Amino acid sequence: MNVRRNMEHSAGVISRTGISHRLLAELAISQVGGEAVHSGSRKVLLHHMNANELEFSTTLRFPVSDRYRLSFRLKLGEKSIILEGIVASRVKQGNLYLYELRIAGSSISRTDWIRGLNEWLLQHQPALPEHKVHYLYRN
Repeated sequence: MNVRRNMEHSAGVISRTGISHRLLAELAISQVGGEAVHSGSRKVLLHHMNANELEFSTTLRFPVSDRYRLSFRLKLGEKSIILEGIVASRVKQGNLYLYELRIAGSSISRTDWIRGLNEWLLQHQPALPEHKVHYLYRN
């Protein structure tokens, strides 16, 4: 069961793997109603990521809907990755919107995405012992 929510007037946000090192991505609209579209892109700040979801903020306001997909181009280390997903929630925070995106596709395999994410997290969380990367996903 997929639950979509618009939490614009709510303070609660589901926690994800925190990114202490700032990571920017290029955001574009890739599909509307199942049809591919070409749109301009905008840089957005990623706040949290895991294998299935990411959280980002922007001044752009997107509806919480599965009728369209957003595309993210980001760089994890030396790898350039494109992720596509569906907006699952939106929270208004000042003049920004904080979004939760459910990842629906990637330019690399899921295994490579998880491996790349874990390597990136280990590089940017130096106080964390290498064998304990899974603790980042618990909070």
